[in-house]
Amino acid sequence: MASMTGGQQMGRGSQTFYGINYGVNENSCPTVDSMKNDFNVLKPYTNRVRTFALSVCNQASLALAATQALGMRIYLGMWIDRPDTFDNEMNALKNILANNDVSNVDGLIVGSEVLYRGDTDPQSLANYIKQVKELVAPHGIKVATADVYYKFPEVVVKELDFLMMNAFPYWEGVTIDNAADTLMSHYDQVVGASLGKPVKISETGWPSAGGNFQSSVASVENENKYLHDVLCRVKQRNIDLLYFSAFDEPYRGGVEAHFGVLGSDRNTKPGITIEAGC
Repeated sequence: MASMTGGQQMGRGSQTFYGINYGVNENSCPTVDSMKNDFNVLKPYTNRVRTFALSVCNQASLALAATQALGMRIYLGMWIDRPDTFDNEMNALKNILANNDVSNVDGLIVGSEVLYRGDTDPQSLANYIKQVKELVAPHGIKVATADVYYKFPEVVVKELDFLMMNAFPYWEGVTIDNAADTLMSHYDQVVGASLGKPVKISETGWPSAGGNFQSSVASVENENKYLHDVLCRVKQRNIDLLYFSAFDEPYRGGVEAHFGVLGSDRNTKPGITIEAGC
């Protein structure tokens, strides 16, 4: 767990971030207590987390219990890479709605980059979203999908309550000086395709180590600059941003292991100083 001193150095107040993405290693499932410890580490910086699946490691029920114990809010994700996983997630959702308090759920995200990966087609995704909306509407839960900025076809957008956009300028090979402008350009592109519905940034980040991608350099200095630049832009434009990600995740391997705001030891990364805005 990060020390209080490290947390106070890192951010000013509980809303440095609108929200932070929280990944789970399905080969080492967390407990409700380990989630509570993790979320307590994050509380100096945000009052909101996002998870990626319902049934895997029973993470949705655990995360609901952990966030509610700490007075935090949550976006729940459904992992739907195949028809059978959608069925599993729908069964988990029905169980969650029947047995859990969902009053702190800000939204349900049906799928993470499923169109980008080609896991399903737009019409099938639209049908999944429609089924989920019918199930959660009586509970007052809004529904989105999260995908890369150029994968929001109208057939899908029509079914959404709001849009969640992922964009990683690092993986586009841009220089750090152009990275925040690149993110904002992608955001504006999604707004143009949103049919007037709200658009949030569901994932963006920059790695502190692990190698370069074209003109994108992975370093602590560049992660720190990207954090500062992006937090400034979203504050200026009043954009809801869920940063990727909470902690370094060594199980991912390679550069993808180094996108955490905090290290895998839950302590502040040396050289990272986060301020809430400009």
